[in-house]
Amino acid sequence: MMPADQNSKVQQQMFKLLWLFRWRLACGFALMVLTVIFQLALPKGLAYFIDHLNTPDIALLNRLAILMLGILVLQATAMAGRYYVFESTGYLLVHHVRKQLYQSILNKPVTFFDKHHVGELNSRLGSDVEALHDTLTMGLALFLRASLLFIGALIMMLSISLSLASVLIMLIPLSLFMAQWIGKQFRVRSEQKQDALAACGKTAQEYLSHIRLVKAFNQQSFANQRYVDANKKSLHISLKNTALFAKFQSGSLLLTFGSLLLTLWLGAGQISSGNISTGDLTSFVLYAGMLSMSASTLSDFWGEWMRTVGATSKIFNLMSDAEHSGGSQRREIDGSIQFQNLSFSYPERPEHCALQQLSFSIQPGEKVALVGPSGAGKSTVVALLMGFYQPQQGQIIFGSENLTDLDTAFLRQQIAVVEQEPSLFSGSIFENIAFAVAERDVSNAEVIKAATLACADEFIRRFPQGYQTQVGEHGAQLSGGQKQRIAIARAILRNPRVLILDEATSALDAASETLVQQALDYLMQDRTTLIIAHRFSTITRADKVLVLEQGRLVQEGRPQHLSAQQKGAFYQLMSMQLRHSAVNPI
Repeated sequence: MMPADQNSKVQQQMFKLLWLFRWRLACGFALMVLTVIFQLALPKGLAYFIDHLNTPDIALLNRLAILMLGILVLQATAMAGRYYVFESTGYLLVHHVRKQLYQSILNKPVTFFDKHHVGELNSRLGSDVEALHDTLTMGLALFLRASLLFIGALIMMLSISLSLASVLIMLIPLSLFMAQWIGKQFRVRSEQKQDALAACGKTAQEYLSHIRLVKAFNQQSFANQRYVDANKKSLHISLKNTALFAKFQSGSLLLTFGSLLLTLWLGAGQISSGNISTGDLTSFVLYAGMLSMSASTLSDFWGEWMRTVGATSKIFNLMSDAEHSGGSQRREIDGSIQFQNLSFSYPERPEHCALQQLSFSIQPGEKVALVGPSGAGKSTVVALLMGFYQPQQGQIIFGSENLTDLDTAFLRQQIAVVEQEPSLFSGSIFENIAFAVAERDVSNAEVIKAATLACADEFIRRFPQGYQTQVGEHGAQLSGGQKQRIAIARAILRNPRVLILDEATSALDAASETLVQQALDYLMQDRTTLIIAHRFSTITRADKVLVLEQGRLVQEGRPQHLSAQQKGAFYQLMSMQLRHSAVNPI
């Protein structure tokens, strides 16, 4: 259950959203006041009409009928205007929240994505945000309208018959008690429902994004069952919510029409005693209906409001804690890197030390190979250098600055990464290469030059649509070598001071590797390069090798020097790699 203080904060955030659209809402409220005034006037006019049906002045009745018709037309016009203003404001509000939420998610630190699944975040952007639309605009409009009608109808009823109005007023506390109780239930269960929907989205996203693996292992039934189980939980919560709402609706209906029947029964006695006329009783019943329906609307809104509070609490929690920025933005970074007594554990695994007292230095323009068995800490070094995580002990010096003192965006402008499996978006080849530069628009000439230097221009031009060729999801329409060369073109366009090559050629055939290596040789010129590699042929291109084991630096030196140390970790790693490749040991 949501704590009371958090509940209050969520509601404050919701009112802040409304304040952004205060002028549109004020316009809608003015139109609503007109509709309420017209609605309250109609029963009084009808009472006068009924009580003067036997009058010989037909012209008066005609004028009265025309007046009432005119009021109806004005009410209908004002109602249409009110509906448009509030409904359109709802869409504007949802657009604003969705934009802010997506931007907030993008600016979250990497540790956030270690804990939250993409499917869950999609659900928050979708159904959770949509819950704000009806409640914060049309729902609020109905609440305000019901409040005005409730007050207006009560005043009119008191002016017609104090005794009859007193009986109905006694039923109001019961209606408010029902609304308060049901609101608490809705808030808790709505939060549970949104969590269940997020779990469904998470499961679907996970298996659909790995559909080739699912099909390769014939696991469609397993994937389907996982989604069915998640969906069944969501269904169970939805059915419980529906049953609760049905009971509430039944109680509200009984209270509403029961009060109207009581009014008619007591009113009949009042007519017999001559205290009120038939027209007055008719108008009183209409006002009583307005009062009862308004009370029911107020109760419904309170339940809906608390449902929305529960459903959107996660949204406002997500719209905070952006990634660190605002540090130093030096104009020049020479590319030197130092790790000084650095120790690090991942936030989700604090008991396991990924790096232990790691120290090394890389000079500007130096090519350094980072080698070691799986789990040695190579990828962790890269993650820390990119500013994805902060070390618990020690520091990283980038240029002459402590990495934690640098602006995150500025730091990453200085670095480019070429991965073993390049990350490509489902847009065009041009868009994937131009993705390297976030600060400005990139010209066609710049993209073509980068692709040419990456040995990619030739194969790109062979496509019918050239640089506008759609690469498909994750670049599925391209070969491994083509994807690598596009990733290299992207890195060339970025023009970084530091280059990170993460197994950039390990998954390629000989022909593709030759072309990719040619592109990499150009890319590495005059740049500090950190190479994560297992291939001996790749490692020998490095100026220096750092050998890691269990998060510790166990060897450091030139590849030729380390190759001669037969008892060293590097020699053992390379011997094993060469044996697996059916090549003679070192």
